[in-house]
This record gives sequence, structure tokens and C-alpha cells, in this order.
Amino acid sequence: MKIKFLSSLGLALILTACASSKPANVMPMAGGQYRTTGFGESENDAQAAALKAADAACNKQGKRFEVVNSQTKYKGVVSESTNRNLKAAGDLAAWAGSWVPTLSGDDDYEVTLLFSCAA
Repeated sequence: MKIKFLSSLGLALILTACASSKPANVMPMAGGQYRTTGFGESENDAQAAALKAADAACNKQGKRFEVVNSQTKYKGVVSESTNRNLKAAGDLAAWAGSWVPTLSGDDDYEVTLLFSCAA
């Protein structure tokens, strides 16, 4: 019984680690503003995905983006502090040449940007 559970857990962790990040979509809003949401394993990754989508949307118009509002949410399966500790332990283990499975995913953080395109 334990072997089946551990095998299933191991497979789930491997599949989670191999998943790619979700692309951020851009939605037009009233008043010439746009909204996009980026996802990532860290807050910085999620913010980078959202900013990349905003930049691409405004570049198509030959303009630059200006952020009107930004909101960050943590949506991981464990608490944010536990997730940080597990990630730090995994980074340390990787430095030592070992691999430690974590519970973090590529969509633990969600950053929603409200932005406009300016000349």
C-alpha cells in the first residue's frame, strides 16, 4: 500500500516539475486599459510573465506599457513560508548534488496587472 502511494506521489511530483508555465493572456478593458495575469513558481516569475505579456501587447501598437495597478496572490498547496523553506532546502540540496522533491508548482503565484499603452 505504501509503495503504491509513494509511487503515485513521486509521479505527481515529476509531472509537476516538468510542467511549463502558463502563457499570460491580455484582456482589453474600458477606458483603453488592459488586464493580464501571469503565473509562476515565484512572485518574480509571475510578475515577469505578466510584464512580458503587457510589453508584447503594447509593442504591437508601437507603444510602451504603463502599469496602473498590480495585485499578487499566493495560491500554493502549502503555506507561503513553508514553500520558501522547501525551496531553500531544495536549492541547497541541488548545490550539494542531490535532488529533493518540493510541493511548489509553476503556478504558485499569480500576478494580475492592470495597464495602459502610452506613446
